[in-house]
Amino acid sequence: MDLTLPQQIYLCAYAFEKGKFPATLLQFRGQRLRAAALVELVLAGQAEADGRQVCQRGDLSPTDPFLASVWEELRRKPKRWMPLVHNAAHRAEKPVEDQLTAAGIIEKKAGRTLSLLGGSKVVLRREEEARAVQQALRTLVTTTPAPSTLPLTQVALPVIALESDATMGVVLDRSERRKYKHALEEFAKTFDREIPGLRKALSNSVLSSRSVGGGWS
Repeated sequence: MDLTLPQQIYLCAYAFEKGKFPATLLQFRGQRLRAAALVELVLAGQAEADGRQVCQRGDLSPTDPFLASVWEELRRKPKRWMPLVHNAAHRAEKPVEDQLTAAGIIEKKAGRTLSLLGGSKVVLRREEEARAVQQALRTLVTTTPAPSTLPLTQVALPVIALESDATMGVVLDRSERRKYKHALEEFAKTFDREIPGLRKALSNSVLSSRSVGGGWS
């Protein structure tokens, strides 16, 4: 299955050593999914950014329902990156989960939970899909000599998955992040040249959410 960038980001939060999606990785995943959707829209020519604002391009809505919902938000007028990434992050999980569930990659088991992070338990059913995504991320960071030579969608995967949150260490632990610090910085610089402002908005969204436990106002 060809996974969209938001679907890949979702699967990056699976911890194989724990056999689950840890709650600590769910706090900021909504923002990452939104950022990934915006990358997809820019790459498809359906959105355009100038570093501060994003505007809609084209007349045809994306066929992917999640991307279409983000695209529709740009219909009335250009918007700043931060509100686009942050304000509806709590609604980003469900449509991506629904897609992965329909594909048989995950299963959502209904049930009451004490966690405020979600009302269902998500079980990974096709481990090979998540392993492939996580290995791709590791390979990009550890073996790419020049991120500027890569397609933007590949650059975006490690940038969005790892930005501003060390708890995404299920793919790269803290020691590896230190070891490959220069590589990660080069990925960030390349991303910022192509889509200026989006990474900063993601970082600011994560930082602003930490004080309230990953929630939204």
